[in-house]
Amino acid sequence: MWPALARFFDASPHSHPRRLRELIDRHGGFTMRLRSYEPVASGICVCTQPSRSISFPRDQWDDEIVDGWVMAAASRPLWRATTIGGWLDRTSDTVWLDLVRVVPTPLRQLAFLLGRAARQHCVFDLERGQTFLVR
Repeated sequence: MWPALARFFDASPHSHPRRLRELIDRHGGFTMRLRSYEPVASGICVCTQPSRSISFPRDQWDDEIVDGWVMAAASRPLWRATTIGGWLDRTSDTVWLDLVRVVPTPLRQLAFLLGRAARQHCVFDLERGQTFLVR
C-alpha cells in the first residue's frame, strides 16, 4: 500500500494507480514524494532520469503498469529517486510518468542545468504552474 495516500483514498492496493490517473485528469498532473506520497507544491520540477520515464496514450492507461512503475521507482536507492511526477501532454493526449528532482525556486538556474544535462525540453515551476523551456 502507498502510505500517505491511504489517508485520502480507499485501502485497496489496486485503487492507487486509479487515483493518480484522477489527479492527472483533474489537475493535468501531480508531483509527490515517492516514499511518503505527500504532494510537492513548490520548487522547480525537472526529470533527471528520462530512461526511467514511461509514457502511453491516455486511453491506454493500465493500473498494473502504473503500479509496477511506482514500485520499481520506490525500489531505487533513496538518493536516486525521491520524487515522482505525472502529467498529461494535451497536444498528443499522452501521459508521462517521471522520476523527478525538485530544485528550490531560488536555484532555478540549477534546474535548467540539470534539465540540459538530461536532455529535457522543459522544467516546471510548481508554484507558478508554468512550464519553462530549457535553453
